[in-house]
Amino acid sequence: MQRNFVRIALLILLALFAIGGERRYSLNSSQSIKLVPLPLDANDPERRKVGALTFLNGWELRSDNSDFGGISALTSLGDNRFLAVSDAGTLIGFTLANGKMERSFIAALPGAQGEQLDYRDRDSEGMAYDATSGHIWISYEARHAVRRLSPSLGRVDGVKRLPFTEGWKANGGVEAMTRLNDGRFVLLSETHQRADGSNSGYLYSGDPVERGARYISFGYRAPEGYRPTDATVLPDGRLLILNRRIGFPQGFSAKLAVLDPSEIQSGEVATPKVIASIAPPLLVDNMEGLAITQQNGRIIVWMVSDNNFTAFQRTILMKFALNLPNKKPEAETAPGFETL
Repeated sequence: MQRNFVRIALLILLALFAIGGERRYSLNSSQSIKLVPLPLDANDPERRKVGALTFLNGWELRSDNSDFGGISALTSLGDNRFLAVSDAGTLIGFTLANGKMERSFIAALPGAQGEQLDYRDRDSEGMAYDATSGHIWISYEARHAVRRLSPSLGRVDGVKRLPFTEGWKANGGVEAMTRLNDGRFVLLSETHQRADGSNSGYLYSGDPVERGARYISFGYRAPEGYRPTDATVLPDGRLLILNRRIGFPQGFSAKLAVLDPSEIQSGEVATPKVIASIAPPLLVDNMEGLAITQQNGRIIVWMVSDNNFTAFQRTILMKFALNLPNKKPEAETAPGFETL
């Protein structure tokens, strides 16, 4: 009984940490990130299949750097290069090839440090990337804004306060953001809900930072008990969405789901199809980052967790092969914008 009580108390603390806040710690500027291999199932090291996923590798990421951790979004830059962003306003970059960590760096996001700034200016949650222009977009939860970074990652070259967030709670902003293949953007709130109980979603006609971008609102029906934490786009144009749950006393679990953007209509609710569920005793934590790459003709799915800067959580990176038939992309007008 006492052990269960302690477990529940720790999980309550996890939930409190997960809503964000100002981080305080001693300083260390190490740029090194270490990989510690982990199995998918410690009780069955040979296990590989999880729904439509095949487990390839898993690691705990460790660093002595004070700002390492709290990862809330992940993207692939190509050539085995990855970029992550933490909810403490930190960029984390690394190359991962043949199970080796190379060229890692840990640095403050542009605009995250300085006088008159506090943790609300660093609470970065979502990230989108355009391989053609090299631009990176970051969504901020507390300030409810999107900032566009230059391809060098050295400066902010555009900022837009999201107009639909008036009255939103500080920890209820845009958690997941991705750029579709046709240049549109999808933004999803983790906690802000519509009257029908679905999560608030927004589809932008283009770069949300630009003045001419228009948007429609829609509902995202996450799996029951789950909330969206990150999203990316499959080669065929469909959305791949990571959903996270904090359950008591089970702990963290995650569901990966697929949604066709054509199902997003103004004012309507879009419901994704769950393709994989990860829960204890499988390797799982506070899963918040999602990215895809392609390797030898296969689609590779990467997931990373937010350790909330706590000693009893881990930054876990998992690599899966996606076993899902491709949907042939179809040329069609952007749904929901015909009447604007």
